[in-house]
Amino acid sequence: MYYFSSKPTMHSQKGVALIQVLLISAIISILAIRFSLTARDQIETATSFEQRVKATQLLKSTQSKIIYTLLTGEILSQDKDAFPNSEAWNYYGKPIVLFKDENELITIITRIQSNAGLLSQRYVNTPFWHKALSQLNYSENEIEKIQGELKDWQDRDTDSWLIGNAEPDVLENGQPYRNQAIQLPQEINWFFSETPENINIIKNISTPYAMPGLNFMYAPDLLLSLMFDADLALELISQREQQELTNVTIMSLLGDLYDDEIISFSLGNKFKVITQVTLGDVKLQETMEIQLQPRKTEPVLVFSRY
Repeated sequence: MYYFSSKPTMHSQKGVALIQVLLISAIISILAIRFSLTARDQIETATSFEQRVKATQLLKSTQSKIIYTLLTGEILSQDKDAFPNSEAWNYYGKPIVLFKDENELITIITRIQSNAGLLSQRYVNTPFWHKALSQLNYSENEIEKIQGELKDWQDRDTDSWLIGNAEPDVLENGQPYRNQAIQLPQEINWFFSETPENINIIKNISTPYAMPGLNFMYAPDLLLSLMFDADLALELISQREQQELTNVTIMSLLGDLYDDEIISFSLGNKFKVITQVTLGDVKLQETMEIQLQPRKTEPVLVFSRY
């Protein structure tokens, strides 16, 4: 008779021990991988945060240098001390690369727009506004309504642009009538809510601040293309790119097209400055609306940041 022992053999004990070792090793490996991934995520988060802080500092310092350059009279050329590697400056909103370092992955770009080259939202009943809106395919009735509502929004009386009517209490979007001059960049949006595709165009060719006239030397390309026939607009843009455009040239090209009384030849002291900083994977952009008054105790007024 044969008897089978219930006790595990030495061989089976070694097998169980090996399996336990493998299981423990697998668990340790999984934990190590998890810790490694967590550490990598934390490093990426810390790096991203550090880049964002540096990009913010770089953005603010660049804005200060731009304001200083404008304020100290270096208007028609870049300040070589502040921006030694900058492209030539312009004041009609064309992007300017102020600094680029491919090794450090840093790029700083600005767009400086003189408000003298934009349509003033304060004075909407002008041939310029009518021409621009017409080129954007608004009908005569729609143009009249837009100009009338913008005028009602800013005047102090309660009479409607429609003769015999009174102004409504609110706009169609529910905004109570201000009866004061436009002050904020977003206000113009409310008058073009039915054609949202044109809002960015309107904001790029106009300013909420009062300007006495329009200076075509500093009008953005988009506005020139709306104001003039295609060939004439291209001629103006081409000469300006080649730095050959002068006030005399503009007047000779315009002829009797527009009234001299509403044409300006001043750069003005109000600017829209859009600054963009790219540092690695971080990209920051901020727009400032500023007024320069170097002879006053407060030389720079910042109307808005957005």
